[in-house]
Amino acid sequence: MPHRMSLVRRLALLRRMYTGETDSSLLPTVTSGVQQLAPDDRAQLHAILDNDNVGRLFGDDELTPPPTHVRRTMLADAPTEGQRELESGILTAAGRAVNYLHLRMPADLLRPARVFRMVRPHAHELVLHLEGGALGPLLVELMPRITPDELLGVPGLRARLHRRHVELYLVDDVSAAVHLSNVSYRQWTAALAFAESLVDMGELRWLGNDPTPLTDAERSALDTRHRSPGPAALNSALLRRACIFGDALWLVPWSRGCETTHVEWAGQPSLGRVARLLLHPLFGLPGDGHHVRYFDAAGLTVTDPHAPRCLMHPTSTSPVLALRPEPVPDGPLELSSPGWRAAASPWAAWQRVLARSNPTFPKQATAPTPPINK
Repeated sequence: MPHRMSLVRRLALLRRMYTGETDSSLLPTVTSGVQQLAPDDRAQLHAILDNDNVGRLFGDDELTPPPTHVRRTMLADAPTEGQRELESGILTAAGRAVNYLHLRMPADLLRPARVFRMVRPHAHELVLHLEGGALGPLLVELMPRITPDELLGVPGLRARLHRRHVELYLVDDVSAAVHLSNVSYRQWTAALAFAESLVDMGELRWLGNDPTPLTDAERSALDTRHRSPGPAALNSALLRRACIFGDALWLVPWSRGCETTHVEWAGQPSLGRVARLLLHPLFGLPGDGHHVRYFDAAGLTVTDPHAPRCLMHPTSTSPVLALRPEPVPDGPLELSSPGWRAAASPWAAWQRVLARSNPTFPKQATAPTPPINK
């Protein structure tokens, strides 16, 4: 018996599990994508939606995987290496930002510490909607800054402040940009106050829209290492599907080297649900022939042997994704030492700026008007 729900509605409901989008942005995107497909492609979409696709977890595809152009129409992946590197850096920075979110007073491990509320992936851009309070911790981990030992953050990352959103971009790669939606000037200055109370931002204070050129330290870092750790294409794909973990108390993605990304989360969703969504033939991770290996009762690994290797390290292996759910904590976080309370102090700076009256958006500098010759 044919399914009575329209193809667009079925695809939209499935995509929402990955992105958390609302109907106002979701339905036009899916409708436009379906209209670009040929009748045979739409018939294949119906077949995929009518199948449970469980066999993919065990290396057995019951159906022919859809062509790449069909998958990109339904959920686009980052088109350039610079865009993938930027999104990879944001994903791993979000995993570190969770540490600060736990300390927001009153500190409590049972309170959700989420960074992303919604993602809107498109072929030409990525728009992120952040949870309240996540902007400051995210900036702390993203901003490039020099320490006595190394350069931290994402080299080349800059911010451009607009009226209602912030654009994160790479000053050395015009193809890469991510938009943080619904960020007011008050929230932006509060986030900067949060970050400045923790680290010395130096020249990169990001208070205006004037792009500071690459520093010598940034150039040196880009010559000797990746812009951010981990396989960039895999991390970018995970960021564009971050709302798979939308019900988790917190999500911690982290990477070392350029081969493996670890994803740990507390609470829901179940490991089985995560695996099925990530390996879905249409909206799951890009690529075919993923290998799944259960390594113990707590998690599993996913590898794509056909994925390209790291260009900077030709001897590297194929990217590996290690998934592991964590148990929910037994009780609230106890702040008993002065060190813990000092770590939570940036939230006071955040709240102080938010409480200020009538912050005004800075006027943009304009070039003087040349005189008119009569």
